[in-house]
Amino acid sequence: MNPQMMAVLETTTLTLCAWSRRASLVNTPVGFFLGAGGSMSSEGVGAGASNSKAPSVYSGTSGALSVASGRVSFTLGLTGPCLTLDTACSSSLVAAHLAASAIKLAECPQAVATGVGMLTQVVSIAFSAAGMLSAFGRCHTFDRRGDGYCRGEGCGAFLLDSGVSAKVAVLGTAVQQDGPSASLTAPNGSSQRRLLETLRDCDATNRALEAHGTGTALGDP
Repeated sequence: MNPQMMAVLETTTLTLCAWSRRASLVNTPVGFFLGAGGSMSSEGVGAGASNSKAPSVYSGTSGALSVASGRVSFTLGLTGPCLTLDTACSSSLVAAHLAASAIKLAECPQAVATGVGMLTQVVSIAFSAAGMLSAFGRCHTFDRRGDGYCRGEGCGAFLLDSGVSAKVAVLGTAVQQDGPSASLTAPNGSSQRRLLETLRDCDATNRALEAHGTGTALGDP
């Protein structure tokens, strides 16, 4: 099994076990939304070892984005909406947005949003060549010394419920694309500003703001 899929299955199972004490979740209408950010590509972890062997049935499933989420719903017996999405570094947050939207649209009463990322050699080399990674190995966010960010890996998940007993509430979410910008990978400040303005509709008082903080002169503004 792809190690990232294993992390997704284990982390999501632990999240659901913390929410429900049922012996089985088979046929429960729980939705599952996974943000993978392209991390299931064929050059991922373990690809080098498998290249010397003839392809098998597992060669196709181990790198499929659809299988990354489908395996969870299949194994646990979940019948709610299920999908994997890749929106690069925003994949996990967009997965959370879709999970919240699915509940709001009554597509499912509960949904799990999971995000996974694992370091791979090819991606790290490509990002370094593009000047995205810090040559000093440290992220200086909102700092004139910022010369890039540092990659990390891991898997996280949380469950959203339509019930009213939750201690934390999602008041609103919004998603949009940069549109035209300086380059394919460059952010668009005006587009990001318009996105933040849409949050006014959710009547939320922003006492704190958490930023992604890439630590680059292009991304931080």
